[in-house]
Amino acid sequence: MPQTKRSTTRLSPGHSVVLRLVAGLAIGLFQISLFPSGGAFVGSLQAQGLQDGADVELNDESPKEVEDVTVVQNLGGKIPLNLPLKDWMGRDVKTARYFDGKKPTIVTLNYSDCPVLCSVQLNQLTESLRALDLELGKDFRILTVSINAKESTERVRETREKYVGQLETAFRGEEGWAFCTAPQSTINTLAETLGFKYTLDKLTGQYYHPAMLAFVSPDGVITRYSLDVAFPPDQMRLSILESGEGKVGSPVDLFILRCFSYDPDRNSYVLGAWRLMRFGGAATIGLMLAVLAPYWIGRKRAPNTVADLETAPGVEK
Repeated sequence: MPQTKRSTTRLSPGHSVVLRLVAGLAIGLFQISLFPSGGAFVGSLQAQGLQDGADVELNDESPKEVEDVTVVQNLGGKIPLNLPLKDWMGRDVKTARYFDGKKPTIVTLNYSDCPVLCSVQLNQLTESLRALDLELGKDFRILTVSINAKESTERVRETREKYVGQLETAFRGEEGWAFCTAPQSTINTLAETLGFKYTLDKLTGQYYHPAMLAFVSPDGVITRYSLDVAFPPDQMRLSILESGEGKVGSPVDLFILRCFSYDPDRNSYVLGAWRLMRFGGAATIGLMLAVLAPYWIGRKRAPNTVADLETAPGVEK
């Protein structure tokens, strides 16, 4: 059988340089389209390397604008209760209004003119709230504070109407979801307490910031974080129950919560095998006691010997 020969085409050095140049420019234009501010342009072409026919080198380092944008989880930290805020109705309030010792609070830091992330985060939050079987305003509340100190009361009220309007009528009350503005000093203190690190792009006027939900106890103690854009209702429920410190949910809810433990690597609650085994063992012993108790009590009350039977009244010898 005749052998089939494979044909190959070799590029000349000149063609190779042209192809590398075109590929590098295409990557650069693509990255510029993703990051129009220029500061986030992470691709770079090496001019001398192109002239020598060398491979294109890409700079994969993070932009300086977002290097420090993160959340440092400050579990156990306590939010000061005397920080001044202005709510969506223009009323001057203190943070103590939202941490009054009665119910847990979810805290978010956003701003109304955020082009993408805040809208995605708050829309996902409303979806989870609609699927949650806990009642907003009754079992827990939400506090959203703008990180833009220049945001007006009218603007934050529009933002509240946009997201709270997506919820059921029963959850639109004043005690449910509060949107507030604040002076820069309050924003700085809240961000530092929550470990929320963000930065302002002075060229665009936009903020680089992470997505964060902080679950805070009724007394203002940070108990848990959620750092994803999406918030599964079951995970949110467990976080609220935990931050409620026994003041939220039924005894069954608290029992279920004890079967779960928080996994920081997964940023979620997982079923604890050891805890489940302990509860299973305790339940098995309890069931055995409940079944055997009537038998033991019956034996104790019954005559134990023949002599007891003989001396019993009405028994002939």
